[in-house]
Amino acid sequence: MKLGRVSAVAAIAAATLIGSAASPAMAATWTRTADYQRWTGLNALERGQGVATDGTHFYYAGPGGMVKATVANDSEVASSVAPIPWGLSGTYGSDHIGDVEYYGGYVIAPIEDGDRGYQHPLLALYNASDLSYTGRYVQLPLAQMPGGVPWVAVDAAAGLVYTSPWDQDAAKGTNKLVAYSLNDLLSLPAGSTLPVVRTVTLSQPLSRIQGAAMWQGKLYASVDDSAKSVYSIDVSTGQVAYEFHQDVESGDEVQGIAAWDFGPSGGQLHIVNVGSGWKSIFLYLQHYTMTG
Repeated sequence: MKLGRVSAVAAIAAATLIGSAASPAMAATWTRTADYQRWTGLNALERGQGVATDGTHFYYAGPGGMVKATVANDSEVASSVAPIPWGLSGTYGSDHIGDVEYYGGYVIAPIEDGDRGYQHPLLALYNASDLSYTGRYVQLPLAQMPGGVPWVAVDAAAGLVYTSPWDQDAAKGTNKLVAYSLNDLLSLPAGSTLPVVRTVTLSQPLSRIQGAAMWQGKLYASVDDSAKSVYSIDVSTGQVAYEFHQDVESGDEVQGIAAWDFGPSGGQLHIVNVGSGWKSIFLYLQHYTMTG
């Protein structure tokens, strides 16, 4: 399932960066900025799943590793070719990192075990300075997270961490956010099960959330549905609102999302997507700015 989300980039070969293009009409409040980043080859494989930022650097994760690069010019500062340690892959069958998050000097990685049927959803902590594994991880309750853990987001103001199920169905009770204590994540002994603080039922199911990030008190979710949508979620009430469709082609696969205000030209939401057709050799990072 999720290992196939970025399989299109596996056959690529040489690195590329930057471009600009006109954006089609979209919802009035969000517009894609002119500049975007584009990669192929190993650079795409290292970035093809998730993205986070601390305002100075972007942190990427993909099937080919993890990368820390400057926001200003995409200069690589650190990388890790095999970020999932043997202690996790050997014990739990961990084989996939989803959309990562940055907080307090750590990169928080959601890790799945797709080859073992998504039975061991984990969150692991990496040092943001050099992407080294800290040895710290927690297990998520399988009953709350069937089908893996595709993304993680931190609500620093509330001291909470959010995840959600991949497949959402109101009849099965999987149309929800699952909230945990940020302090628990950072302080519990390695291997502990992270207690659930609360769940938030969504006003509509949102299957295939590839990534989510907090922005101005709301959770923004990049959803790989037919419209390649971005939705906002009120984390208190669970009310879901459609925001805009991403400026991608219908066959593209949208991935992780980061939130940071880089101004009108740099945007506030930053989303990874894999191209389709002949463009499937490319991975893109697009930026969206709020215009109204």
